[in-house]
Amino acid sequence: MREKERIKRKTQRGAAAVELALVLPLLLALIFGSVQFGWFVNNYLMLTNAAALGAHQLASERGYAAPYTDTANAINTQTGTLKGTLTISMSVGGTSCTSDSTCASALGSGTQAPAAGTQAIVQLGYTFAPLFGGALFGLKSIMPSSLSASMSEVVQ
Repeated sequence: MREKERIKRKTQRGAAAVELALVLPLLLALIFGSVQFGWFVNNYLMLTNAAALGAHQLASERGYAAPYTDTANAINTQTGTLKGTLTISMSVGGTSCTSDSTCASALGSGTQAPAAGTQAIVQLGYTFAPLFGGALFGLKSIMPSSLSASMSEVVQ
């Protein structure tokens, strides 16, 4: 009986190393893929939260002198840890806001409100910077290269 066990051990020598060599790349791809996907979801949530904050900020800036600057600063503060390029576009009631004066006139004054149901819309575009670039298991190629978020709120 002992002779059979010794022969069995001898024929299975190195089997664990072969199994590890076969399973390790799959395990690493799964781990790095999970981390990359988590990074993507974190960036997306940060972007959508910033768009919601920006829409709320812009909608509540009626009567203020610098609605565009205040909203852009709030968005930039919220998205400060994002690595990629962020583009911000705002509009109020169909009028594109590109400066404080255009936003202020579209929002109305403190005594004169805009038309009922006027929407303040904030659209954000973001060039996504993956955590793992290069050719590591092809993880960069499975991630999108850009993200976008759009939020609107009724002007108060």
